[in-house]
Amino acid sequence: MFLTETDLINAKITADSRINESDILKYIIKDDEQSEKKKKMAEGERYYAYEHDVLKKDFRQSNISESLEDGNGEKISKFINPNRSNHHNVNCFYRILVEQKVSYLIGRKPVIKINYKNENDKNKDFEKAIEEFTSEKFNEVLQELLTGASNKGIEALHVYYDEYGKLKFCVVPANEIIPIYDSEHEKELQQLIRYYDTVVIRNGNKYLRKRVEWWTKEDVTYFIEDDQKNYILDSTMRHNPSPHWWGVATQDGFEKSRKPNNWGRVPFIILRNNHRETTDLEAVKGLIDAYDLISSEGTNNILDLVELYWVIQGYGGDTASAIAKKLQINKAVNITDSSGNVEARQIELSMEGRLNFLKRLRKDIFEFGQGVDVDPEMLGNSPSGVSLKFQYTLLELKASGIGIKLKQVIKELIGYMIEDYNMRFDTNYDTSIISVNLRRNAITNDYETVQMIQMSKGILSDETLLSMHPFVDEISVEKK
Repeated sequence: MFLTETDLINAKITADSRINESDILKYIIKDDEQSEKKKKMAEGERYYAYEHDVLKKDFRQSNISESLEDGNGEKISKFINPNRSNHHNVNCFYRILVEQKVSYLIGRKPVIKINYKNENDKNKDFEKAIEEFTSEKFNEVLQELLTGASNKGIEALHVYYDEYGKLKFCVVPANEIIPIYDSEHEKELQQLIRYYDTVVIRNGNKYLRKRVEWWTKEDVTYFIEDDQKNYILDSTMRHNPSPHWWGVATQDGFEKSRKPNNWGRVPFIILRNNHRETTDLEAVKGLIDAYDLISSEGTNNILDLVELYWVIQGYGGDTASAIAKKLQINKAVNITDSSGNVEARQIELSMEGRLNFLKRLRKDIFEFGQGVDVDPEMLGNSPSGVSLKFQYTLLELKASGIGIKLKQVIKELIGYMIEDYNMRFDTNYDTSIISVNLRRNAITNDYETVQMIQMSKGILSDETLLSMHPFVDEISVEKK
């Protein structure tokens, strides 16, 4: 769920007209926790962690319909067969689809290019600072961010200073946040409420209490839930509200003064999976559930399959178990009736129809999930570059939309780093000189790619050709 400033005003009015922060927070957080969007987020995370709905099904249990004694209607009763197998097949198509998307977009580190406005602006120290900020850790966080957005519809980056005054950033789970946008366009982030559970120990007992952070463009206010479930100001915070960060002046290694500062914007960057903020699971959940059920049911049928069963006629005296024992030991039994007969029959389980349907489901999962099915039947033994590009058509379609949003997020994040650099070194750079290129990480025919690079020499710059070469990861390192 996200709010607008209008929604926030309505929440204040709804909270029994008592305009206090505790009642507003209780109303907003309760509404958010019960929202359909948060349920979808939890669902996406479950399936990414292989916790599919099929695991909740008990295949030993069946429903039996029986007519009522008076003949009016019927009743449904549950029957449990303890001898029935209860195996569950979890087919992790969804995890594959998400990881394909993440690897395709940012499996390789994005290329950050600085386009100076003039030659005099060139600065080796600035370039080094950009390079350090966008190190391997940078790409790791981006992968976490994109995975979260795919599973939950949105995900958030938080920018902050650590205790040593170093600029840092981390992913804050979307489950914990309520973004508040401007009422007119619902684009600019005006405020953000973050809430999460924390453990409070009192008299040796542990209690779960919520902590809340209410961020604005100027400051952040910290709340904690008390025993009566009211939200009170967190007394453990020395300053509450607190500024986004403190500017500390030192002399001879000692703090001389500190000044409250803010970014002039809410220090969170939201990545939307798409304009509707839906998860990647929603398009394929029904298909994956069907595949899991049919696959699990088929497995249980095979596990419970009796290879041979005996048809016995005209045999008296012993029980069925005694007959089976004699057949096992003696390989024969005596028939007391002249018309008697013992016959072994074999059960045949039809698999072709089920397998064909599972193939169809698999095809639909990758088609509607917009992924690449790496089944050899789909790709062939030695696919050409054109054939491989065709296989990536749907994945490219899905990646293009969020790819634009991801580049904007990267540029905004680097904007914080540039602002920090300007403050420390009294420079005047901005993000207009930064360009971001996401290098697609696709299965390709390397031989064909290298041939095209050789043929393009003299037409394109060496830097561009290096960026396209399958064996080059870091252009600057390769240049050296």
